[in-house]
Amino acid sequence: MNDNELLESFKNGDADSMGLLVEKYRSSLYTFILSYTKSEENASDIFQEIFLKLVEKPEVFKGGNFKGWLFTVARNKCMDLFRSNSGRIMSIDEEIEEGLTLESVLASDEPTPLERMLTEAENDKLYEVFSHLSPEQREVILLKDEFGFKEIAEMLNTPIGTVLARANRGYKKMKEHLEKNYEN
Repeated sequence: MNDNELLESFKNGDADSMGLLVEKYRSSLYTFILSYTKSEENASDIFQEIFLKLVEKPEVFKGGNFKGWLFTVARNKCMDLFRSNSGRIMSIDEEIEEGLTLESVLASDEPTPLERMLTEAENDKLYEVFSHLSPEQREVILLKDEFGFKEIAEMLNTPIGTVLARANRGYKKMKEHLEKNYEN
């Protein structure tokens, strides 16, 4: 059964269908949320909030691409969390106490799908390079791990040309940084 059929089955009283949807997206959606929040607690809360709302009111999903809808809702919840954080988003390497950065406090052991494909040394390079991208470029590159450019454009409500440009500039910036700083 596809996602829409599972949701329809849940609406018709099959509770196991929702469990299948939760399991299907547990890893990819949680990892996506965690990449935004950098907090396991916030990522778990947002993940649970999304599915709880879906359980309570399955009609919130109006049809179409369930996976795209799910990741869009997750992204919006992450943005709401950032906005509620006194309207200020801290830099990941900003010092919050003497010798402590936000990154060191919120570091997660949960690997992203992209990380699973790379060696440990490459991960260190990737994190360092990734930190030089704009938030918009990081967002598109993170979403590209799960979606096509057309879906990303729809999710971000952004013209596909802008999405392609962000990805292109992001990948180019990453490549240049790697070549400059990690010549073999």
